[in-house]
Amino acid sequence: MDYKFSHIGIPTTEEKNWDGFYEPGKIHYTDFSKDEYGVEWIKFDSDSPMPEMMQKLPHVAFLVDNIEEAIEGKEILVETFSPGEGVRVAFIVHNGSPVEFMEVKE
Repeated sequence: MDYKFSHIGIPTTEEKNWDGFYEPGKIHYTDFSKDEYGVEWIKFDSDSPMPEMMQKLPHVAFLVDNIEEAIEGKEILVETFSPGEGVRVAFIVHNGSPVEFMEVKE
């Protein structure tokens, strides 16, 4: 399995110029591809169903070819979901921190 670094996600309580909102998770986010250092700022609404670890700790994200293979045998933090067309995402716990895997199909 190849893991290609994608970005780092940093939770914040500050308001930013948000690029999007993921309704099911109640997550506001910036587009990491617009940031010169690959930072994705994320802010969770107070009633977000996402795990506390994800809301409090930064995460690193990796692009993978096969998300099922990437999460096999891992401690799942957030089950696989699709935040947009052609994109599937899952979060695992690795050494006490969240790690995101992203599968992007064109």
